Amino acid sequence: MTFKENFRLALKCIKANKMRSFLTMLGIIIGISAVITISTIGTSLRTTIEKSVTSLTGANQIYAYMISDDYETAMEEDPDGDVMKYSDIKAMRDACSDYISAVDLSDTIGQTSILADNGNTVNLQVYAMTEGYTTENQADIVYGRDLTFQDGEDNRAVCVVSDLFMKYAFDDENPIGQKVKFSINDESFELYIIGVYHYDTTKMSVMMGGASTQEKDIATPILMPYKYYYRKLGISDEDLGAYQVTILSKAGVSSDEVTEKIETYFSQNVIGPDSLWRVEVESLEQALSQINSILNAVTIAISVIAAISLIVGGIGVMNIMLVSVVERTREIGIRKALGAKNKVIENQFLIEAIVICAIGGLIGIALGIVNGYIIAAIVKALIASSSEYSFLTIVVTPSPVAIAVSFFFSSLVGVVFGLYPARKAARLSPIDALRYE
Repeated sequence: MTFKENFRLALKCIKANKMRSFLTMLGIIIGISAVITISTIGTSLRTTIEKSVTSLTGANQIYAYMISDDYETAMEEDPDGDVMKYSDIKAMRDACSDYISAVDLSDTIGQTSILADNGNTVNLQVYAMTEGYTTENQADIVYGRDLTFQDGEDNRAVCVVSDLFMKYAFDDENPIGQKVKFSINDESFELYIIGVYHYDTTKMSVMMGGASTQEKDIATPILMPYKYYYRKLGISDEDLGAYQVTILSKAGVSSDEVTEKIETYFSQNVIGPDSLWRVEVESLEQALSQINSILNAVTIAISVIAAISLIVGGIGVMNIMLVSVVERTREIGIRKALGAKNKVIENQFLIEAIVICAIGGLIGIALGIVNGYIIAAIVKALIASSSEYSFLTIVVTPSPVAIAVSFFFSSLVGVVFGLYPARKAARLSPIDALRYE
């Protein structure tokens, strides 16, 4: 008999015993659906994290900071060694300008408020920074321009404000060239507005921790030059520095390449050969890759545990196939008497076991994917009711690899657990089989 004939015969036997066949498949269905559900959740979680993070900050961010393999000794010998000097950061930015679009050296100064000429009280979150804030936070410039490194170098009393600030302080009129006066930390500032950026209330409020604040009360960031602020405080350039700096790579440039260039620059030009300190550079892509690796390991571990139920399902298949062999003993005897070889009989029962498991596997795969979408719909409904997590972009991504592997293993279960009943049927004596009542 050909494979096609055996396949048709297997389907006929399954149809003849629908309930028994379904119960036989149940273990396979449960096992495969559990594996697909878990893998779908794992893959979807990875995609959700990646899309949500990159939608908030972009994927071209690189972080540089000082670190030591022997931190306690390094702090004793050089307690200021964990701070990256402003001059070194500026020199690195100039040396790597072919790979870097911006270097954000920033400090959060605090929160204050002003009484605008139109009578509105407008809240502000004051930041001192070099450049790249709007790019880093994917906030488009609406009017004017962004801050640059040169603004700090030239000690310019300028600032960049949000369009929400423009809305409540200037009644939506273009504020470029207007003066903003405020006091913070016992210091008074008079800054000229050179730029306005778009403040996404959904995304930015979540990042600033004010998701539940009404729009008019949100303290939107006002950005002033980093060097200007610290000169105003009387701090010399030699004493300027930071524990961490955010670097934005240029479009089309590999983050790994930029990371390597920055590490090489600091090791050759800044860090002494005997220093216990070194610069650690890590890209956002690398951080996401590490998270993905952890999620992959957890997903695989749980999937393996869930797949153990396939063994139970396989035992059920073997049991039913043995019953089927007994029920069809006379049929086997007749076929052998008519000249059927052992291999033909073995293939018939083996293909039937494989078909049962494969159908169970397909049902399990479909059920697992449906489960993934149901869970995603529930999560989306929960997120929709909570503004705190509204920035999350839920993506359902069934894993093609998991689907292919699951179908393969469901069929393999049919081979492994159907082989013994098939061989037992093939080895029956035709005389004994014909005598069987």
